[in-house]
Amino acid sequence: MKVGAFYLPSIGSFADIQKGMAGRRTDLYQNMLGELSEQICYMDEHGYYGVGFTEHHFHIEGEEVSTNPIMLDLYFGMQTKRINVGQLGLVLPSHNPLRIAEDVAMLDQMTKGRAFAGFARGYQPRWVNVLGQQIRGLDGAFSEESYEALKKDLYYDHFEIIKKCWQKDAFSHHSPHWQIPAPNTKWAAAEVTRNYGTGIDANDMLTEIGTVPATYNKRMPDLFQPFSVSESSIRWAMENNCVPVTILTHPEVALSQFRAAQDAANNAGKNYKLGEKIGLVREVIVADTDAEAEAIARQAGSIIWCNFFAPFGFNAAVANPGEGAFDVPNNFETMAERGLVIYGSPDTVKRKLADLFEKLPAEYFWMFTYNGLIPQKQMMRHLELVTTKVLPEFCDGVK
Repeated sequence: MKVGAFYLPSIGSFADIQKGMAGRRTDLYQNMLGELSEQICYMDEHGYYGVGFTEHHFHIEGEEVSTNPIMLDLYFGMQTKRINVGQLGLVLPSHNPLRIAEDVAMLDQMTKGRAFAGFARGYQPRWVNVLGQQIRGLDGAFSEESYEALKKDLYYDHFEIIKKCWQKDAFSHHSPHWQIPAPNTKWAAAEVTRNYGTGIDANDMLTEIGTVPATYNKRMPDLFQPFSVSESSIRWAMENNCVPVTILTHPEVALSQFRAAQDAANNAGKNYKLGEKIGLVREVIVADTDAEAEAIARQAGSIIWCNFFAPFGFNAAVANPGEGAFDVPNNFETMAERGLVIYGSPDTVKRKLADLFEKLPAEYFWMFTYNGLIPQKQMMRHLELVTTKVLPEFCDGVK
């Protein structure tokens, strides 16, 4: 099993957030950078697979300040030596895929092959509709059904473009959304390109382009798709060598996703075991005693989850079969009872994780990490305990 930290970087305590506009405060942002540096350097020294950041914009409230995960990746990548850095994930519909391919390739070069990439469709119209407003329909002008269909179409199209950028020295791409190169582009430096590059015809018109740099050693970065919910998304991810990451907590529902992933992989001739190339997410909090861990957990991720994620329907992740997202009791007790939050002493957490992994043997385990809500001293103690007392039971690399 490979273990990583999935950061939703909040800045400041909940008390700081309650004062208002925490996302705009330099003191809190600088403190966040310092806290994460200490945490990630510790993980780098102790064998973690990676650290990933979500992408969200305009979070003036301060609960999720992860505006550009690639820049955060580079910042922490320059402070570390072994840990992989990436995104969980970039919202493809609102981005220029060529720029994404270039930026991740630069990250991969600068970290000498430690970049991974995660891609999502996006769920927050406050920023997706603003940054993607140049695309008719992504600005929210169409019906909800058309809006979601367009995001899905753009996601798949942009994914194909990015793969071409990383896999080919030069390429073309033609779809309803993109014409690459742009049609009828006459290239003034045709002779230079003809002599030292490629992608030019006899009439000095562009036929292909290539992005630079290539990824480190022209490798394909590890690819992730958070959060995969529908069976069709799970199957698409497996068919496209992309690790689906699930957050669903009901054992039978989550197991159906694992089986769908295995079936899709094996239909593609990959002969995967159950759980191979699939990721699982939980918030994990370890302290010296169960009581201390519970006290920390009550002031951690569930505050953000219940106040900010729940209105978007995220309680579907902890719903029981037949239960709607807005039928779920929206409180810490529910998140803990249904297994989204796993807390306790090292022995307690080991027992809970052993039960989880027996039912859902994922290859990748991502720990939801809400840094600002937990005081740094308690966070570093958690990291020490989970690293030395818990994870070695399940992962050879972490120690």
